[in-house]
Amino acid sequence: MSIFYYVPAVLGVFFIAVGIWHGWRLRALTRHCTAPATGTVMQFDVEKNKSGDMYYPVVRFSVHDEQYTARYTFGNSEWSFEAGDTVDLRYNPSRPEEIYLYHEQSTLQQYASPVMIIVGGLIFIATYYIEL
Repeated sequence: MSIFYYVPAVLGVFFIAVGIWHGWRLRALTRHCTAPATGTVMQFDVEKNKSGDMYYPVVRFSVHDEQYTARYTFGNSEWSFEAGDTVDLRYNPSRPEEIYLYHEQSTLQQYASPVMIIVGGLIFIATYYIEL
């Protein structure tokens, strides 16, 4: 058997692992960030990659008269708010620099991305190895 026989399995497992990792990060963030706050978007940090620019909001907010500035963990190519806008967020009371921004999407919809990556990996594997 050729080494190329295993390439789809390796790629499928890679996709599944990426989906699980992304879902785990989102779950950890939503579980730890429980205290509500309102903040102001100060700027967007931009990271360039092959698929385009990813924008990471940097938000300033106050908790008990203490100012915090936090960079959101997840980037996006497009946000529904701009620098200077006020946003609702949740922060981690143990580590206030860890924030979770509310989205127009429900949490369930946000989990669709990692689930689809996992399903894609399973389909990738099944297409090559399951015979009907």
